[in-house]
Amino acid sequence: MKKRLIVLILFFFMTPSVSAQQNNVNKPRNLYSDSAIVIDSKTGSVLYSKNGDKRMNPASITKIATAIYAIEHANLDDQVKISRKASDIEGSTVYLTAGETLSLEQLLQGLMVNSGNDAAVAIAEHTEGSVKQFVDQLNRFLEKEVGVKDTHFENPHGLYGKNHYTTANDMAKITSYALKNEQFRVLFDIDSVDWKSEGWNTTLYNHHKMVKGEIPYQEVTGGKNGFIDESRHTLVTSAENEKLSIVVVALKAQSKRAIYSDTKKLLDYGLTQFERNTIPKETVFQLNGTSYTLDRDIPFTQSVSSAVIQKLEPDGELTLYNEDSQKIQTTMLTPVKETHIVHSEAVASSEEKGFFFGKQMSQQLLFYPLIIYMALLVIAGVSLFRKNSYHSS
Repeated sequence: MKKRLIVLILFFFMTPSVSAQQNNVNKPRNLYSDSAIVIDSKTGSVLYSKNGDKRMNPASITKIATAIYAIEHANLDDQVKISRKASDIEGSTVYLTAGETLSLEQLLQGLMVNSGNDAAVAIAEHTEGSVKQFVDQLNRFLEKEVGVKDTHFENPHGLYGKNHYTTANDMAKITSYALKNEQFRVLFDIDSVDWKSEGWNTTLYNHHKMVKGEIPYQEVTGGKNGFIDESRHTLVTSAENEKLSIVVVALKAQSKRAIYSDTKKLLDYGLTQFERNTIPKETVFQLNGTSYTLDRDIPFTQSVSSAVIQKLEPDGELTLYNEDSQKIQTTMLTPVKETHIVHSEAVASSEEKGFFFGKQMSQQLLFYPLIIYMALLVIAGVSLFRKNSYHSS
């Protein structure tokens, strides 16, 4: 009986609701960017995707991966001697001079704020001994620790390489992973920083227009831009409000105006049209006579105005889909030996095609409080009648 209640409670709490204060922001339909995604950085749920799994050249947003790897595998106080290879790199730089020494922390600032390719090479050489060793270790780290499946980097800075690619989905995962680190979060949100080195004394201003404040957006908490001819404009942005923390990735837009327009639309949509829910630990599911359960709470993020479809596979893989049949989130359930567990008909009858939570279920649930209220009125009426009868006698 206890496990039956767990399933019913699951239906109740996962019913989406629309607040009266909710902004009515439509889902973006016509983006300029070839590929884009919005994810909740806390739950990992995909809130929007356009060609999210398409391989793309990331340009300088590669440096997000370089930064978090260096932060986790070196010390910010380390003193780094700049090599000739680093000082001679092409593209955007912070004008490092061969032979000078700077702290790893300063190099990371030059990497993320001014997109210094020379800083990227110096960081790679210091962290793993050479650029090649760094990239090899970085790719292993991204696959094993971060969990990306379709990313391969040839360098730490993002200059073009035939086999240098990622996807919007993977890039969002990398950024979400990095945002768990406090040192990275501080670095990601620097709007400007004083820079002093042998070759350059200046103030660096973040190239991301929303981080710098050139395009005001209060909820933005960090970002990184990129550009090379082969990738065109790329942009990663993090933002949060009182309800959600999201990451927006936009790849291959033909202009800055286009990519910031896309990013604003995606931020507006992601921050206003979604809410978090949780499938509780020990919730029981059943498919073809086999029972499955969760060994931990599974938080996920869903639209406030549409249903979530869930589908359970025979291997125990539970996948959440949105109204457009786009995958929101996937988790593995644990099979249990008990085959006599009683489940509600709502679950048992809808397992193969997936079961859904949304307006239909909420409409059904609205009757329950009404029935309870009416029952209480009847009980109160009967009690009052008996009391009056007693006094009259």
